[in-house]
Amino acid sequence: MQTVSFIEFTKVAKNRLRLQCAVSDHLCLSVDNLHEVSVKNLRCEVTNIKTLAEKDGDVYRYGFSKWSRFLKSNQIPIGATLFFKYVKSSQLLMLTKVVHKTTKKRGRA
Repeated sequence: MQTVSFIEFTKVAKNRLRLQCAVSDHLCLSVDNLHEVSVKNLRCEVTNIKTLAEKDGDVYRYGFSKWSRFLKSNQIPIGATLFFKYVKSSQLLMLTKVVHKTTKKRGRA
């Protein structure tokens, strides 16, 4: 039986990022166990970002503190599609691709 060594997911860039449940579970995140996660950008630079917990009904969802700062420093606009790969063995979250939101150009009448 083969075990999956990574988790891939996509997110639309917003001012905050919520982690996939499978990723936060693997990181053993809880209200009492919030810690930094290493995030690698497209230039292969690694930044440690603190996690935070948000109550969503009866459960907690986990995301990153100061996520908008990461987006700005990597020139990622709000609305872009972000492709991530989380490597379980190293607990590294890698940004693998950014697809910018396309806007339709208006033709002249």
